[in-house]
Amino acid sequence: MVAVSAVTALLVGGGAGYGGMWLARSTGPGAPVATGGAPTALPAPAGASSTRPTPARAPGGPAGAPSDVSQVAEAVLPSTVTIAFRNAGRTGTGSGFVIDGPGGLLITNNHVVEPASGGGELQVQLPSGERVPAEIVGRSPSYDLAVIRVAQRDQLVPVQLGDSDSVRPGQPVVAVGAPLGLGGTVTSGIVSAVERPLSVGGGQSADDAVAYINGIQTDASINPGNSGGPLADAQGRIVGVNSAILTLGGSSSADRGGNIGLGFAIPINQVREISDQLVREGRATYPVIGASVSADADGVVRLASVQAGGPSAAAGLRSGDIVESVDGKAVNTATELIVRVRSHRPTEQVKLSIRGRGEVAVTLGSRVG
Repeated sequence: MVAVSAVTALLVGGGAGYGGMWLARSTGPGAPVATGGAPTALPAPAGASSTRPTPARAPGGPAGAPSDVSQVAEAVLPSTVTIAFRNAGRTGTGSGFVIDGPGGLLITNNHVVEPASGGGELQVQLPSGERVPAEIVGRSPSYDLAVIRVAQRDQLVPVQLGDSDSVRPGQPVVAVGAPLGLGGTVTSGIVSAVERPLSVGGGQSADDAVAYINGIQTDASINPGNSGGPLADAQGRIVGVNSAILTLGGSSSADRGGNIGLGFAIPINQVREISDQLVREGRATYPVIGASVSADADGVVRLASVQAGGPSAAAGLRSGDIVESVDGKAVNTATELIVRVRSHRPTEQVKLSIRGRGEVAVTLGSRVG
């Protein structure tokens, strides 16, 4: 078997093509990138209706018995939208889903709406096919999440949120979204792995506002344009936000292929917590340890530098300290360490196992991003 290089792509897209990728890092053989696109006009989802939809209802029999994909699609499609942005000639599409019908609130990825944050236009295509303007309520680059609001609320059907902590490898999942602008697209697969650390956007500081994802890995087919769309379990409950794929290719967007069965979603439990903060405050905070991190090819993770007066310094840590685990979980890359840290909230404690020194408790600081 021959090893092939790979990269990870964030899933903004549209029309017949996409571009504007940027490199980032993962703990696998490749590095995540983001994609923007020049979409064609957004097509209405198949079977769209102008009547007000009924509330989404989780499929399945007694005790949450698994249902077929069509039943999951029936539950999730009325809550899933296509999102388009336009700003200074830059255009693209992504996906999103309703979390609060009366409030007009929807969840998506930050990288879907960020291009419209500086005075651009943001538009949502509802399941009925109607296009309505949207505004950004809050966004977080560090968690790659955003909440947007629309005024047209009589058609909004909120999803049912699941529990991502209960997700297990091998269980069936369904992805819904607008790959390449094709709204209302449904694909299915299984959970391939959980707690898969990824970073998007580059950078190697534990404190940088880069998107770090402790991803749910799935082989459900997702592609550019699926970003921000829901990943549902067999009962139609949302367990993740589709955000990135690992894809074959070279250093330019023209060399890269599409989905190869390696997709990643942000766990819904983290989404729930961060979106609540975005709705309340319009921004999110993430935890910091007050140190930059490096790792070598042998999987040795070091504190490259420690900020004077920061959380790590206050705990007695020094530049050059080797971190073997976080909260008892081994770390072999800088991304793994940062993802472990960001699974906490500011002011909480993490326990770092330092080679030759034992376990050290660090009280996390806070940064907005």
